[in-house]
Amino acid sequence: MLSTQSSLFFCDVCDTLYRSNTTFDFIRFVVAKRGRVSRVLLWAISSTQSPLFYVLILLNKITSRDWPRQLALQFLRGMSSEELEKEATQFYQQYLVPRANQEVFQYIKKPSVTAILLSSSISPVIKAIAQANGLLYFSSELELNDGKATGQLQIDMTGRKHEVAKKLMAERAILSVGVITDNYSDWELVKLADERLVVVASEAQKNFWKPLSPHFIVVS
Repeated sequence: MLSTQSSLFFCDVCDTLYRSNTTFDFIRFVVAKRGRVSRVLLWAISSTQSPLFYVLILLNKITSRDWPRQLALQFLRGMSSEELEKEATQFYQQYLVPRANQEVFQYIKKPSVTAILLSSSISPVIKAIAQANGLLYFSSELELNDGKATGQLQIDMTGRKHEVAKKLMAERAILSVGVITDNYSDWELVKLADERLVVVASEAQKNFWKPLSPHFIVVS
């Protein structure tokens, strides 16, 4: 539970808390246990080495829909919520833990703040991370029908994280707000924060964020 008066620290997950695009890596983790056809199809729509991937990226720009993610989610269709949570726990333990960004963890583990994972990644994965680390979370939610995934999203957090942050800030007397992320789409979220930390890997990325004067965490 959040206290009525606290310091909030909103933390992105993919390529911030962990060196992973957790949605795609989780789906690859699940599909790796299936037949070759499924693995090849997933590779075709999600690998930067696949020509189809770039066609989907072009369609993304034309239609404003994330086609690689939308198609990749179809590989979860028919899985029960119990199966998804079990796979997500294994994915966290086997894949994510070794890829943790410890420099980011030191910020969200401060006893003086309430850390909240704010992610566009899917709920089974973010829930597993949050439970293992004693954190609160908000994430994109998979659509379920009769307890099974439909391959669609019920809630998509992409570009909407600042809305969640504003709501929480309005509901409580907040002493201060911190944000740590690497996502360009989190501009409005970072702008809200008193403490702004941005994960970058190049000077070009730094230049994008410089108008907000954040502290940079440089990764290789």
